[in-house]
Order: sequence, then structure tokens, then C-alpha cells
Amino acid sequence: MDERATSTASQPVLPLLRRFWPFSDGVRPWLWLGLSMIPVLAATTAVRPLLLERAVDTHLASHDLEGLHRVAWIFFGVLGLEFLATAWQTYGLQRAGHVTIARFRAHIFGHVLRLPLRFYDKNPIGALLSRTTSDVEALSETLSFGVFTIITDAVKMVVIFVSMLVLDARLTLISFALAPVMYLIVRFFSSVLRRLQLEIRKATSIRSGYLAEQLAGITVVQLFDREAAAHREYEALGARYLSATKRANVFDALLYSLMEGAGSFAIAMLLWFSIPRELQGELTSAPVGAGLLWAFIEYLRQILIPAREFSGKIATIQRAAASLERVFGLIDEPAEPPRGSHDEASLRDWDGAVQVRDLRFAYEAGGRDVLRGLDFSIAPGEVIAVVGRTGSGKSSLGRVLTSSYDGYRGSVKLGHGADAVELRDVPPTRLRDEVLMVPQDVFLFDEDVAFNASLGAPNVDAEGIRAALRTVEVLDAIDARGGASLPVGERGANLSVGERQLVAFARVVLRSPKLLILDEATASVDSETEQKVQAAIERLFEGRTVLVVAHRLSTVRHADRILVMHEGEVVESGPHDELVARGGIYADLVRRGFDADEA
Repeated sequence: MDERATSTASQPVLPLLRRFWPFSDGVRPWLWLGLSMIPVLAATTAVRPLLLERAVDTHLASHDLEGLHRVAWIFFGVLGLEFLATAWQTYGLQRAGHVTIARFRAHIFGHVLRLPLRFYDKNPIGALLSRTTSDVEALSETLSFGVFTIITDAVKMVVIFVSMLVLDARLTLISFALAPVMYLIVRFFSSVLRRLQLEIRKATSIRSGYLAEQLAGITVVQLFDREAAAHREYEALGARYLSATKRANVFDALLYSLMEGAGSFAIAMLLWFSIPRELQGELTSAPVGAGLLWAFIEYLRQILIPAREFSGKIATIQRAAASLERVFGLIDEPAEPPRGSHDEASLRDWDGAVQVRDLRFAYEAGGRDVLRGLDFSIAPGEVIAVVGRTGSGKSSLGRVLTSSYDGYRGSVKLGHGADAVELRDVPPTRLRDEVLMVPQDVFLFDEDVAFNASLGAPNVDAEGIRAALRTVEVLDAIDARGGASLPVGERGANLSVGERQLVAFARVVLRSPKLLILDEATASVDSETEQKVQAAIERLFEGRTVLVVAHRLSTVRHADRILVMHEGEVVESGPHDELVARGGIYADLVRRGFDADEA
């Protein structure tokens, strides 16, 4: 799914539409209503020129005013029927289309939420936003109406062709002499436009991804004076989009002009070949011949209007097909596979004990192991601290224990003895009821404090939320600014770093997991704020097993045991004083980093 790759071979349109069809389930009666109007519209289109021919060659030629009035009233009736059929078709198709697109959006969002974290490691959020928003938007008008207007136009053309054959076969063949040439033109230009539209969608996605990334890091951009450089890079990315758009416009304009010219040439041929017949007396009289010629010109006009618009409709269909191909490419990304053979009660009696044996893990299949043969155990209620230099595998261990990434080798058992359950055998949804991880970079949604603490859990009431905030010692600060209904702003901008961390701790209080993993929970706060955070952490430690990943001595000093990691391995294990006395890696970490914090 590399958006920067060049255009690849496009899939045919019809298989894409067939795959999209199931999303219309439940609204197909509205589709059938729209489709049922096609024969009515085709019939009214074919009847109008016939009425004109009869009015001119029959009633007007014989000065039959009564017959002329009768034809006029019939003509008005046909126009009224055509108006009603068009209105019903438009309403039915657009209603079905909008509902179908809404379902499609919901399906895409649900699928994206189930994609594994490995997918997000490789794909920028901006590109995903482009696929789930602008690409789907490109489908809306086309698939709710555009496809069916082409079907309607095609049926009209067939009915008109048959009507022309009935009137005069020779003039019909003359009128359609250029049809094979026009078909080849449309086919060639449609293929080119399809490739260009796919290129345009890809270029748009790349540009959207870059924009989202730069806006997310706007503080860094401004602090390091990268505004001009970022602007130049954005313009360079826009050049790919502009180039593809220019080429698409050229081919679209050429297709339109060629179709227009071919239509005008067909009318000229019709006039040229009808004159000799008139002069040779092949038509009974001038008025009769004029009516027939008028009817044929009207038929050609009715065919040429959709034929001229066909280029625009084809371009629209190609844009939609390109977008649909990209969206289905996203949908085809495998979701997080169902894991675990145990039922929902598998961890009901788990006491928080963990046994890790020869644990190995790599983020990519066949890639370098970031965890290499870990062996350790955690007793129920024990507080284990994990320390080590950057890149030693501390955070990766937490991701494995929360089942955020699968594919580990070795054994991770939850529990002890015969009742222990292998981690990979527990469904992730069940595991995450009992194992929670609070990351260093706390994410808060642009909602109020109450939502960010409970995350919308249905079994949590307002009093429970306030009690959780009180437990982590942030309730007073929140109440001073409006209480739990206080909007936190985008990514918690209205709260301090420490307050955001404490709100994240409130989530733990409300969920009450048996195993809590804190990933450098105090690394981003100052020493004064850390005292409050540390007090909240000590409350979270009560009654549960805890694994703490930390860089500060105050966080790990009172742990029951400290695991020292180096290059994916546990190289030292023991309490603080014992490890310092050994003079190994942990003692070096204390001298280099922890001493300043302790001071």
C-alpha cells in the first residue's frame, strides 16, 4: 500500500461495482424504482420526434389544425410523463446511493479500527484519511446516480436506434456511419483517463498525508524554522497531482471535442444524403420529407447529447473506479486475526501471576529480534520495574504482554501451575479486560474529562468517574475549572502534562485490571508534578501486579524487583540496593541518569 508507487494496472470497473453491490442491501427497492423509470424515459424520448414528424408531415401538410392540436396535447402529456419519471428516478437513485455510501463509510471505519498496529507502523495517518474520506466522497455522486444515468442513456440510444430503423433504414445507417469510430475513440480515451484518475487519487493521498503530518508536528516545524522548507516540499508533492490533472484535462477535452465534432459531422452527412432523395422525388412531398428529416435530426440530437456528455460521465466513472479500487485495497488489508482458543471465562480466576520463558519477538517476520530469550516470573501483587537504555526492548515487552503485537515465540503464561493460560490462547478483547498499559505519550480525545476517564464505558456513572479522579488526586484541579465536564481540547491541550497523565490513571482505576503496565509514566513530567503522579501510581499499585518501565529512580527504587534489559535480553535482576552493589549496567544507569533525578 505504498502511496508513492507509480500507477499500476487498474481493475475492471464491473468487478469493483459487483463487490460494492452488497452494501445496497435494504435500499434496493429505491434502486428498482429508479431503474423502472428507464423504459418510461426511453419511450418518451423516442415518441417526441415521432410526434414532430407526424405533426409536420401529416397534419401541417394537410392543414389539419384539429389533428395538430391533438398532437400538441399528446406532446405536452409526454413531456409531463418524462418530467415525473425523471423526478422519481433521481429521488430513488440518490436516496439509495446516499444510504449505501453511509453504510460503506461505516464499514470502512470499522475495518480500519481492527487493523493491526503493524499496519499503522507503515502507513501514514494522512493517507488513510484520504482513503476513508475523499476517496469515498468521490464515490458518492457517481455511484448514487452517475452509473445509472449511463444505463438510462444506453437504453435511450437503443430505443432511438430502433425507432430510426422503423422510420427509414437508409438514413439510419447514414446517421450511424461514424459509430464504430466513436466507439474506438471512447474506449481509448476511457482507458487513459482511468489510469490518470488513479494517479490523481494517489497523488492526493500523498499530499494529504504530508499535510496531516506537518500540522501534527507544527510546533517542531515552527521551532526549527522549517516553514519555508515544508512549503517547498508540499509544492513538490503537489506537482505530481498537477501533472496528472493537466493530462487528464487534456484527454477529457479531446474526448469531448472529438465526440462533438463527430456528432456534427453525422448531421451534415444526414443532410447531404437526404438532399438527393428529395430532388429525385423519392419522398412524396417537401413537407413530408421535411418532417422525416426533422425527426431524424431530433433523434440525432437526443443521441448526441448523452454521447457528448458521455466523456464527462466516463471521466467521473473512472474517478469513482479509481477511488473504489483504492478503498477496496484498504479493505483487503487483513484485520487483526481472531486469536485465542479460550472462552471469555479464561482469566476469571487469574491472580496476576506471569511466567515468561524464552520469549523472542520481532516486529517483522524474519526481522531482527528485539526481545531475545527473556526468562522471568512475576508473582501475584508483585511490582517489577524494567529499566535499560533506549532500544533495549522495554516498551516491546509491554506491547507483547498486552497482545498489541502477535507473533512472539517462546512462552508467556498467565497464572501458575496447571491452571496457567498461554497468552496467545487468550482473545485480545478478553485479555485487555485484565491487562492495561498506560503509555508515556498519553492520548486524550477531544471530549470532556469524564469521557476521557471512562472512555464511554456503559457501566460507569458520574459518581464513579469522580471517585476515580479523586483517587488519582486530580479531582480538585478539574473541579476548579468546571468539573468532569471540562473539555480537554485536542490531544488534551487544555490540561497540563501531569493532569493528562493523571486522567489516564483514572482509566485504570475504573477498569481495575489485574496486571498494570506503566510505560515510562513519569518521563515527561517535571519533578514537582512527578510527586503527585507518583502518589497516584502508588495507589494504582495496591492489590494488583505491576510492571513498570521507567527512566527515573524514584519510580523504580521501591519496586520489589528490577529487571535490567540490554539489547533485548534481561542481563540483571534483583532489588535496587543489590543491583547497585554489583556495579553492573544498573549501577551505571544510576550514575549516569538516575542521580540527577534523585538530587
